[in-house]
Amino acid sequence: MVALVILGDLVIWQVYPPGIGLALLFLAAGVAVIWLRRARLRNGAVLLSVVLFLCGLLPLVEAPSLLGFLVALTGTTLLALATSHHLPRSFEGFGATLARFVVLAPFRLLGDGVGLLTGDVWKGVHGRILRTLVIWIVPAVFAGAFLLLFAAANPVIEDLLRFLRPDLGIELLHPFRIALWVVLAGVSWPLLRPRLLTWAKEAAIQGPKLPKAESLLFGQAAILRSLIVFNLLFAVQTVMDALYLWGGVRLPDGLSYADYAHRGAYPLIATALLAAAFVLVALRPSGPAQNSVLIRRLVYVWIGQNVLLVISSILRLDLYVQVYSLTEMRIAAGIWMGLVAIGLVLILLRIVWRRSNAWLVSSNLVSLGLTLFACAFIDFSAIIAQFNVENSRDLGGKGQPLDLYYLETLGPSAIPAIAYLLDRVEERDDSQTRDFDILAGNMAIGVLNGTSDWRSWSFRTQRLQDWLRASPRFQNLGMTTRTYSSPPPPPEETLSSD
Repeated sequence: MVALVILGDLVIWQVYPPGIGLALLFLAAGVAVIWLRRARLRNGAVLLSVVLFLCGLLPLVEAPSLLGFLVALTGTTLLALATSHHLPRSFEGFGATLARFVVLAPFRLLGDGVGLLTGDVWKGVHGRILRTLVIWIVPAVFAGAFLLLFAAANPVIEDLLRFLRPDLGIELLHPFRIALWVVLAGVSWPLLRPRLLTWAKEAAIQGPKLPKAESLLFGQAAILRSLIVFNLLFAVQTVMDALYLWGGVRLPDGLSYADYAHRGAYPLIATALLAAAFVLVALRPSGPAQNSVLIRRLVYVWIGQNVLLVISSILRLDLYVQVYSLTEMRIAAGIWMGLVAIGLVLILLRIVWRRSNAWLVSSNLVSLGLTLFACAFIDFSAIIAQFNVENSRDLGGKGQPLDLYYLETLGPSAIPAIAYLLDRVEERDDSQTRDFDILAGNMAIGVLNGTSDWRSWSFRTQRLQDWLRASPRFQNLGMTTRTYSSPPPPPEETLSSD
C-alpha cells in the first residue's frame, strides 16, 4: 500500500493535465494484487478477470477522464475479488457481491487501522518500533516549532535552514498532498485485502417482503385492475406521440415541436422508471400475481408500451437537439434513456425466464458497465462540436447560431469542427469568422505547446497533435495567442447553462 501511495504521488501530484500516469498507477495496483495471490492464477475466473482488468485500463490510455477512472477502478476491483475467491459462483449473486464490497471498502483502512492498534500490535519487534515512534511524536513537533522560532530570531540558523531547503519538507506536508495520500491509501487497501460486508442472514435480493395484510393493496385483484388502467393511460400517450411525432399532425397553436419534445422527454423517463418499480413489486417471486396468466400478458403489453415510451423520449430529445443544438447533458440524457430501455427489456426477460431480482440487478450492472466502458473511448466534446457546426445556421442548418463561448468550453477537441466551419466560410470576412479563427488558433497553440511531462501524455492528445501538424491551416501558426475581436458572452447566456 505504501508503494502504491508513493507511486500515486509521483504520477498525480501537481501533474496537469493528468495523462498516462493514472493508467500506470492502476497497472501497478493490478500487478500488486496479482503478485499477492500469484498462486491462484491458474483459475479460469482469475484469468478472465486479468483480461477484463487490462481492458479496463484502455480508456485511461485513450484519454484521462472520470469515466475512464471508474472503468479502471471497476476492472481492478473485479481482479481483486477474483484473486481472493470472493466472486460468486452464480451470475445472480454478482450484484450483491459487488454491493457488499463497495459498501465496506471506504471504511476498511480506518477499521483495520483501529483493529491493529487495539490488537497485539504492541507485542514483539514491531511493537517496540511503534512505541518508539509514538514516544518521538511530541518531541519532534515541539522541536520543529522551536526551530522555526529560532530561525526567525537568528539569521545564521535561517541561512542554515535555507541551505537545507526546508521548503521541500513544507511542500511534502502540503494539506492537499496529505489528503491525496489518504485517498490513495483508502482506495488501494481494500483492493490489496478485499473483504465483503457480512450480513446476519445472507439472502438473495427478491424484492420487498410485504406482510399478509397487503393482499388488499398488492393482491391479485388490485394488480389486475392497476395494469388495465395503466395500459389504457399509456396507450393514450403512445397514440398522441404517434400522431404528433411520427404522423406529422399539427400541434395546438402556440406549441412548437421543440417545446413539445423538451417538456416530455424527462418526465417520460421518470414514468418508465416508476413503471419498472411497480412491475418488480407486482410480479415478485411467490407473490399473488406471479402465476396469473392474464396479469403476465398485461405486464408484457405494459412493458412494451414503456419501451415505446422510452423510444419516444429519445425522439423528443432528438427533435429538441435539432433546434437547440447538442450539449454534454443532452448526450448523457440520451445514453440514460437507452439504458432505461435495456432495463425494461431485461425486466421482460426476467419474467419470461422466471429469474430472480438478483439476476436482474446483475444484468443491469453488466449493461451499465459495458456502456460506460464504450463511452470512455468516445470524445464527446468532438462529437458535440461537429454536430453543432454542421447543424448551425452559419452553414445553413436548422439549429442555433454557433456559440463561441460554448465551443471554447469544449476544449481542444473542438478544433477539427471549427476548422471544418472555417473551410466553408473562408470567403466571409466578418468579426464572427475572425473570432472562430482566433479561437481555433489559440487552442491549437495550447495543444502544440502542451506540457512535455510524459505523465500527461494520452493517446487522444497525441492524435490531435499529429492532426494539427498535418493540417495546412495550422502549419504556419504563430506561437502567441490572440484576443477576440468581440468578447464571448458570459456563461449564463450560452448553451452550457442549459
